[in-house]
Amino acid sequence: MTREERFSALAHEHSSSLLRYLRRRHDGTGATSADDVLSDVLLVAWRRFDDIPEGLEAPWLFNVAHRCLANDRRKQGRRKELIVRLRARGDSPSAEEEALAVDAMRSGLAALKTQEREALLLSAWEGLSPQELAIALGISENAAAIRLSKAKTKLQAELDAKKEESFSRPKTSPH
Repeated sequence: MTREERFSALAHEHSSSLLRYLRRRHDGTGATSADDVLSDVLLVAWRRFDDIPEGLEAPWLFNVAHRCLANDRRKQGRRKELIVRLRARGDSPSAEEEALAVDAMRSGLAALKTQEREALLLSAWEGLSPQELAIALGISENAAAIRLSKAKTKLQAELDAKKEESFSRPKTSPH
């Protein structure tokens, strides 16, 4: 199989997951789109094709995608706001409960350091294992596990604080 054929197979296998990754993180404003950033990722992968570790292609590509997206953000001069919805178990949440959950998650993620937030999101959204997370972040597996643990602990503390704050707030009466 030629280099071009191997690269084509790699791009075909990973493009959709990379595009999902980029779309979740790209704000869609400005002159570029997530598809444009994916093109940059594939260009880097083509140029560094021989550097991609065999069997660990996805985390390596996520690392490149992360860096290309950071470059795009710098070019655009803005950052995407990350929102994850929390839903209560059981009945569907009210609009107020959903808004409070979104607000809590937004502030919880914003309170994390950039590296901790990225580790948490790569783990939660992309399903990366600790070994894959280490490669995607360009750090040791131990450092990745520590970063992820700190991120989870800090996020949980932020969410708990928001929950306590909402319970201690006096309920307003519609009368």
